[in-house]
Amino acid sequence: MRINYLKILIYLCLCPPVLNYAAPGSPSDFVYVYRTGERLALLMGPEKDLGQRFNGKIKAEKIRFAKTNTLYLNGFGTRNRSFLEQVMVPVIVPLLDTLKKMQPAEVINELTLFGHEAFRTYIGKSFYRWGGDILDLDDPQDKGTRIQFTFGLDCSGFVSMPYEMATYFFIMDAKKDNLVFSSKGFEQFCKGRYFRDTGGRNGTPNNYRIDTGDLVHLGRQVLSIPKGGKPSNQQLAKLQPGDIVGRNGHFGIIVQIKGTLYYLESGGWVSPKSNGYPYRADKALEIFAKSGELMVRRCLPDLVKKELAAN
Repeated sequence: MRINYLKILIYLCLCPPVLNYAAPGSPSDFVYVYRTGERLALLMGPEKDLGQRFNGKIKAEKIRFAKTNTLYLNGFGTRNRSFLEQVMVPVIVPLLDTLKKMQPAEVINELTLFGHEAFRTYIGKSFYRWGGDILDLDDPQDKGTRIQFTFGLDCSGFVSMPYEMATYFFIMDAKKDNLVFSSKGFEQFCKGRYFRDTGGRNGTPNNYRIDTGDLVHLGRQVLSIPKGGKPSNQQLAKLQPGDIVGRNGHFGIIVQIKGTLYYLESGGWVSPKSNGYPYRADKALEIFAKSGELMVRRCLPDLVKKELAAN
């Protein structure tokens, strides 16, 4: 029998296989690999010119900056805002009318998935960078993972990213919509409750850039999972896109793809075998809880249950 290699090649191009990046011996459906055409905001790239200017190998500039009149520090800064403006804005702007018609949880879902894929595509499957947030609010850092590189997000920078984008694009209002997981919403929270912004270096203010120590106080707690436990079916039914999962030290975020809930993070600390792709929420939370008690927090209105049309 003659093998038609051309037909095989065409099939592989049009119907890519489902890759299993789950832990050895575990079901392959724990991990979801992105495919073109499944989301509202699609990223075609990286484009050659942009890929040269935005990637995970570009070194950061070391600068000296003043925190107070008497405190001067040295550190490596980020330029994630330029990545937002030059790579992400052109994709999102044509979709603003559609996004503004969605429920808040649907908006955050789309922005999270798009932002994750954008950073994963350009900066790398592990785009973690200590002190990295999408608006470059954090202090330049002098120690930490990948501080010598320009682009990337740490865990709190990643989970706050879609909320920052929602206010940046004026899709939602930080005060009216209570987006306390964004810097503008966190600023309102601090001023209204006399809560101090101390996430900067040496305990200084940090432009209301949210850290994991802040997140444990923000929004409302939806559920908790004890150390060594796993979420029940009743608890899983309470989850929705935009929920943040974690504790002081590390947080991830919940997304929905084709009706199934997944967990996303920057750093690969909870689901390191996923190769940077979304990891099914039930299994991810079980893995996460092995090392300590978990909380799930929410600042959005409860989602009116329905299939997320774009996924």
